[in-house]
Amino acid sequence: MRALLSSFLCAMALVIGGAGCRQNNAPRTLFQLNWLHDPTFAGEYSLALDSTLGLSIREGGPNIFPVAEVLAGRANLGVVGADIFLQALDKDLQAGKQSNLRCVFVDFQRNPVGWVLHPDAAAKAGLESTNNLTPAELNQWLFSKFADGTLKPGDKRGTETTAIWIKWKKMHALSEDVKVVPVGFDASIVLSAPMITFPVYLNEEPFKLTEKIGRPVLVFDPAVDEVVLYGNVVITSKEFFDKNPSVVRAVQRGLRKAWTDVKLDLDGAVARVAAVYKGVGPEVLRRQIDKTLEFVFFETQTPGVMEMGESGRWAKTVEGLKDAGILSSGFGLKTCIASLVPPE
Repeated sequence: MRALLSSFLCAMALVIGGAGCRQNNAPRTLFQLNWLHDPTFAGEYSLALDSTLGLSIREGGPNIFPVAEVLAGRANLGVVGADIFLQALDKDLQAGKQSNLRCVFVDFQRNPVGWVLHPDAAAKAGLESTNNLTPAELNQWLFSKFADGTLKPGDKRGTETTAIWIKWKKMHALSEDVKVVPVGFDASIVLSAPMITFPVYLNEEPFKLTEKIGRPVLVFDPAVDEVVLYGNVVITSKEFFDKNPSVVRAVQRGLRKAWTDVKLDLDGAVARVAAVYKGVGPEVLRRQIDKTLEFVFFETQTPGVMEMGESGRWAKTVEGLKDAGILSSGFGLKTCIASLVPPE
């Protein structure tokens, strides 16, 4: 038992970028996360335990930009939102140069952005219970409250949230007179029960807020209304891929297996994530990982797949970001496709 524990702790040291458990001086493949350790990266943590890959995972944060890290060679691969990947391609397009960035895996087949509302704010808006409402009916109720001014939509302006919000409000034919409230990334504002729906990542914050409030927050999911764009993707540089194609292909295969392993062994995934992610109990963490899997396996049984056709999800993601003004009008699907390296 002690040997197993030692092996597990050693492996997790590599997950967070430690070097103390190396058996030789072989160079490691550095994988840069786009945020602090959390359940979003359950597949990456599982992947890092594969000793044949020699993978080290580096935590992200507010001042770490995976695109810059990958392009500068300080990281070999990284996780970013699909919007960040496409904005980087657009920036190169505007500069008149070929992009050195490549997307090699889609972690989240659908974007995890949704909106939440404190139950006290919902009651004040006239909704005492959601027991008899379907998710679609709950969304309809929400937009009726936006329309009459009872509630205001929050938006993290200029991000993927904006793209999803614009597409969502068009589907509900919401008047342009309804203005969003600009918000930041700190979801704790929800605890004061403002009459504002707050944008969150549905695989993490709703569960933490529910635990703090002691009652479930109301969750509004745009995917219920078929607003579905890509979420997190894995990137590398063309230079790294050209020099190390076997490494990238191994990571692609490994991530597919890793996410499947998370799905098949949720208890093991909870233990791995808990080693680097603090502040919630095992039951909340289990729910967060279970929700994360919904995004990984959305409409597919094969993690990492890419829809590259004219009516596929890459096309819809590009369209949504262009409608939000996040991508330039000259950016097209072909520019995106040229920088994709789908798993084999």
